[in-house]
Amino acid sequence: MTSSPTEPQDASRAARIGLAALLVGLGLGRFAYTPLLPAMVAEGWFSAAEATSAGAANLIAHLIGAALARPTSSLIPLPSLMRIAMAMTAATFAGCATRPGLWPFLLLRGLAGIAGGAIMVLGPPALLATVPATRRGRTGGWMFAGVGRGIAAASSLLPVLLRFGVASAWWGLAAGGAMATAVAWHGWPPALPPAPAERSLAHGDLLRLVGAYTVSAVALVPHMLLISDFVARPLAGGVVLGAFAFVAYGFGAALGSVLGGRLGDRLGFRRVLSLAILAQVAAVAAPAPMPTVPAAIVSALIVGALTPGLPPLVLNRAVELAGAEEAARTWRRATIGYAVGQAFGAWATATAFAAFGDHRPLFIGAGLIAIAAFALLPRR
Repeated sequence: MTSSPTEPQDASRAARIGLAALLVGLGLGRFAYTPLLPAMVAEGWFSAAEATSAGAANLIAHLIGAALARPTSSLIPLPSLMRIAMAMTAATFAGCATRPGLWPFLLLRGLAGIAGGAIMVLGPPALLATVPATRRGRTGGWMFAGVGRGIAAASSLLPVLLRFGVASAWWGLAAGGAMATAVAWHGWPPALPPAPAERSLAHGDLLRLVGAYTVSAVALVPHMLLISDFVARPLAGGVVLGAFAFVAYGFGAALGSVLGGRLGDRLGFRRVLSLAILAQVAAVAAPAPMPTVPAAIVSALIVGALTPGLPPLVLNRAVELAGAEEAARTWRRATIGYAVGQAFGAWATATAFAAFGDHRPLFIGAGLIAIAAFALLPRR
């Protein structure tokens, strides 16, 4: 039995469904590729350039999926669309395990990206609209913990599976995706909240919120790409401590959204989102003035917590500003903006690193960009 878009349902059930969906679509569909990329190159599946292009294909396809999600939901009922997207993602993992050629592999990664974009845009706002307002922060936090748990799995469990080969790791992802799809098979609301007929009075604030979220995405990228390398090489921590920095990143990701959601329910999302961006300013810049292994690992932990921790804060802040219906439309724009910000951040990080050959200017630059995100936040 499904609930109407506005009928309250059990918050724990909505949290469980959302967590499973985001675990498949984002946690495994996108972030699990990070530790697989070097392993595929080492085993001769693809060259480094080819494996990197598959990651880019996933990111570009995520943008396409996010852009097409809402029009598609008017053609296909939301429960069916979510089931298709989750099952398709799990199936792409199984396809990758067969070691296809480059072009089929690019297609599979692209399909996973499209599905992930649709899940991200449609799932959280639809589920949160069915939850009482006083529980939305905590519920949203648990939903986005799916992203963090996927990152945590990628940082801890995949290295174990990779001992048996890359194909075993892909089959492990397929099994995990299939189980999460089964968990989220029932309980989806029939549709998104209806879009309001008139523009919200908070339209300007919502645009500022989307802008701040987009800019904050750029500031996260240097840590996502380089913190392990920074610990391993310039700080002379070696490969083991470098890998541990990524584990700390994953551990923070598993906890950040839940903590942020609880604080948002207690203190209000305007205040907690502002505090989170200020924490981002400090965390992304910290390794530059404090170039030590402990400082870098603490920084990785905090940035990891903010990676899935910021989205539920932004979504619930949009609800605070304009209500659930307008927030659902804003969330689509925010998701597209975030993906664009991360794509630009990846290009800028790679370009700057090639120019400087030093990690610290990138961390300082990320801190300055995070300050810009804080300045854009709506204060109303």
